[in-house]
Amino acid sequence: METENLLNHLKGFDTEIFELLQEEIKQQRYTLSLVPTVNAMSPLAAYLEGSLLTNTTIERCGGRVSAIEELVRARVRNLFGSEHAIVRFGSIAAASRVVFLGLLQPGDRVLSFNRRKEEHCAGLDYAFENFGIDPAAEKVDWDAVSALAQRTKPRLIIFSPVSYPRIPNYAKLAEIAHAVGAYLWVDIGQSVGLIAAGLLPSPVAHADVMTFPTNDSLHGPDGAVVLCKEKLAGKLDAAVENTGHVALHMNHLAALGIALHEAASETFKAYGRQVIANAKALAASLTQNGAKLLCGGTETHLVLAAPAAGVKLVDTAHRLSRIGIRVKTDVVPTMEENRTLDALRLSSLNPTTRAFKEEDMTTVGKILARVLAAVPSDDALEEMRGEVAALIISKPIFSNEWYVDTNADESAFYDESSAGAVHEHVARARMNTIKKLFRWK
Repeated sequence: METENLLNHLKGFDTEIFELLQEEIKQQRYTLSLVPTVNAMSPLAAYLEGSLLTNTTIERCGGRVSAIEELVRARVRNLFGSEHAIVRFGSIAAASRVVFLGLLQPGDRVLSFNRRKEEHCAGLDYAFENFGIDPAAEKVDWDAVSALAQRTKPRLIIFSPVSYPRIPNYAKLAEIAHAVGAYLWVDIGQSVGLIAAGLLPSPVAHADVMTFPTNDSLHGPDGAVVLCKEKLAGKLDAAVENTGHVALHMNHLAALGIALHEAASETFKAYGRQVIANAKALAASLTQNGAKLLCGGTETHLVLAAPAAGVKLVDTAHRLSRIGIRVKTDVVPTMEENRTLDALRLSSLNPTTRAFKEEDMTTVGKILARVLAAVPSDDALEEMRGEVAALIISKPIFSNEWYVDTNADESAFYDESSAGAVHEHVARARMNTIKKLFRWK
């Protein structure tokens, strides 16, 4: 059934779901998200995930691996240079629990940056200790981390840079972990795309285990991957089997496979370079307009922007939402107990996917700085709302610039049943919503 017929059928059969679909499209199309975990899926990956492959389930029997799973595993091993890969996860939470169950015993001590992964331990019995940035230097003091590890003797050290915009010293971290007999687990989070593109250092050579989500930064489907040293492969594979991760739909594996294939392309490398350039432009604009940045700026996709004294972080996020910008608030732990730092966790990933360039991010930085500095008047917010609208009115959800060029005839692989076509059809049919959204006449 063609897309238009499908949409008309959906509208007639289930108006509520149809309206929710249109509202979500409006949200994605006509607001700007700076949330690190929000990004558009690759159109090819979206096509595969919504294709007839969804009707086929692949079950692992007796440890045997299907051809498509082996292809995806080979692609991820080649992309990151890892010894072993597990791709059978629907979420990073599921992957994290497998790592815990594969490596630890009840009661084991865990030393974790910003207490990351503790949120995935419901029903599990581990003793978490925190390490974070130095509150004065706003960077990780690796000597202080070493001293803490020597004192607490953890069985596992976790580092995840989701709230750290600098390049970590993975070699030093591995040295710290192995000196106390601990495993090192690095979850690279939304930095995975930049690492895959070779634009940030990889922890694979140093970490015993590395994990990452497969959506946001990689433009793939929801899910996660676990990479590990060969010596740990048996333990983690057994944990996968014992926790029920024995079946996957072929559409998910195919979508992940194409996302990994795209991540190895020159187009994806160019995307990554623009992500970093956009993050630096945003950081520079924020600084030039009086906003304070944590950690001295950025070397990645991430910018941590702090509000001025007397400006509440949550209220700032609400005001930005009113003008069409979505942000993530963060309370950043430090090495000092009970001392935290407030910041907006901003990412250039989604703006870059939508074809934003440095000059656009400079404008975004100016707007953010105004809201972070003080409580704007309603008139000022309305003015900024217009500025945001002007920025995003012509921006797609996924820019053609980042389509991998194959020199193939589009009709060979693209038809009107694709998820992207559904989005664009409804977006075109509802273009008048932009006037209502921004109160234009």
